[in-house]
Amino acid sequence: MGEWVVDLLRSGDIVVLRTPPGCAHVVASALDRSRLPRALGTVAGDDTVLVIAEEGSGAELGETLGDLAGYRSDHDKKGSAK
Repeated sequence: MGEWVVDLLRSGDIVVLRTPPGCAHVVASALDRSRLPRALGTVAGDDTVLVIAEEGSGAELGETLGDLAGYRSDHDKKGSAK
């Protein structure tokens, strides 16, 4: 996922993944097929994927997705996005 995810943010139990234009469906499909624990499903646009977490699991799922993508933003370092 490191080549596909360019930004990762979280709001409650929704993790927002930003991708290059035209790539969100590839990431969403891979996540849906992987059956990640805590992930209920995805919604993909052109360059944005919403990953819906089980209630109360958004932070854990955000961390897992960040690890898979090898992604750490300034928000993550400060703890405000996760």
